[in-house]
Amino acid sequence: MKLGVNILPLALVGLVVTIIVAFLIYVLATAWFSNAPFGLSDAPPQPIPFPHTVHAGSIEQGGAGIQCEFCHRNVTKGASATVPAVENCLFCHKQINAENDTGETTANVAQIQRVVDKYHDNNPINWERVHRLPDHARFVHEAHIRFLTQGESRIVTLPMGDEKPQQLPLSIGEACSVCHGNVAEMTEVQPQEGQSLKMGTCLDCHRQTNASTDCTICHK
Repeated sequence: MKLGVNILPLALVGLVVTIIVAFLIYVLATAWFSNAPFGLSDAPPQPIPFPHTVHAGSIEQGGAGIQCEFCHRNVTKGASATVPAVENCLFCHKQINAENDTGETTANVAQIQRVVDKYHDNNPINWERVHRLPDHARFVHEAHIRFLTQGESRIVTLPMGDEKPQQLPLSIGEACSVCHGNVAEMTEVQPQEGQSLKMGTCLDCHRQTNASTDCTICHK
């Protein structure tokens, strides 16, 4: 009898610990495989297709030539680049929509109408995140854009993309492509091939550009 009395509390503790561990594994696995961090997997599908080739592609190649910062308005001002509110989409799509002759395919007109409907229904477009860093790391877009687009002329080699020497300062669009690749040529935005966005990549870049590698720069 004493043996049974002593085992019961231990069994309950073991059961509770097992449930907690299983729950944590489930949460971590769900977070990892649903939207893997560091750009290690394909990007999730977006609620409404947004072909950057059409919006940000060059005018010579049939695009609208919209600059990155027109939609991602906080990229030169703060930590997050931000995604545009649906109201921003209507800057153009009040004119380019199903009621006007857009010259687009039926499928594209239908997708544009979905954007217009979101606006009239006062509903946001819940875009899916493509690039995600761990919560304990921070990346300030403004600081990186400022470094790459301002200052005196100099040549740097960054451990990203094709890793070729680049002449600074860059345009804002060119600065964005350092980490994100040439998004203007992407129908669907995907993490740049070979770009993991891991801590080692950040440290390599900071060392090659003589930026601080103090832990508190990215971890606070």
